[in-house]
Amino acid sequence: MKLKIAFLVLTLLTAVVGARAVSTKSNAAGQELAAELRNSQPEHASEITGTLKIHSPKNQIDIPVRAKVLIEDGKWKTVYTTTATNNVPAYQIIIVHATNTPNQYLFAEAKSGSPMPEPVVLANKDAQNTFLAGSDFSLADLALEFLHWPEQNRLTGQLRLGRDCYLLESQNPDAGEMVRVKSWIDKESNGVLVAEGYNAQGQKVKEFSLSGSSFKKVKGRWQLEKMTIYSPKKKSETVLQFDLPKD
Repeated sequence: MKLKIAFLVLTLLTAVVGARAVSTKSNAAGQELAAELRNSQPEHASEITGTLKIHSPKNQIDIPVRAKVLIEDGKWKTVYTTTATNNVPAYQIIIVHATNTPNQYLFAEAKSGSPMPEPVVLANKDAQNTFLAGSDFSLADLALEFLHWPEQNRLTGQLRLGRDCYLLESQNPDAGEMVRVKSWIDKESNGVLVAEGYNAQGQKVKEFSLSGSSFKKVKGRWQLEKMTIYSPKKKSETVLQFDLPKD
C-alpha cells in the first residue's frame, strides 16, 4: 500500500545545498514522478488519532489530533481536527485532492468553549503560512503542495534512512518563503521519507524526516509511528506521534 504522507501527514522532507538561481526547466522523469505521487489515491477510507508534540524555545505543548481520509466522487479528502488545550483553540483543516487538479483547502478555528464552525475556503497562496494548531506543520506541508509546483526534476537516487530512494527537486519562485524542496521518496512505498525546504537564497527553512524505526511494514502494510518537522528560523520542532494498533 502506497504511503500517503498527506494523510499521515504525509508531507515532506543529508545533502547540503548552496544558494543558486531557480532553474527554468523540468525534466520528464521529474514531472512523471511528481504526477504519480500527487495523483495516488488512497485505497480506502481510514482514521487514526495521534498527538502533536510542539517544542519551541518558549513552549512545550501536546495537542491531541485526529486524522481522517474520506473518498467520494473521485476525490479524496484528508481531515485534521485538533482538540482545544490550554490557550490553543481547536482547529480543523480539510484538504481536497483530485487527479490532475490543484489542492483545495478549508480551514476552521473554534473559539474557546464554542463548537467548531463551518470551515471556509482558504486561498492556495495562504497554505504555506497557515499552520495546524500553532505547530510547524503548514497546510501546504500536510498536502505535499510542492508536488503541484511547475518545476520538477528527478535527480540521481540516494539512500536515506537506510532505504533506496528517488530524489526529487521541486521549485516554484512564486511559492512564498520556501521556493525549493528536495524530497527523498522511498522506491518501495512511494512515501516521502525526508524533505528539505529552501528559500531563494539557498537557506534551509524547513526539514522533515521520519525515523527509520517508525516507518516499517507490518503484516504487508506500511505503518508510520511518528514524523518530525523542524523550522530552523523559529528553532521550533513538531513531532506528530500516531496511536498505532498494538496487534
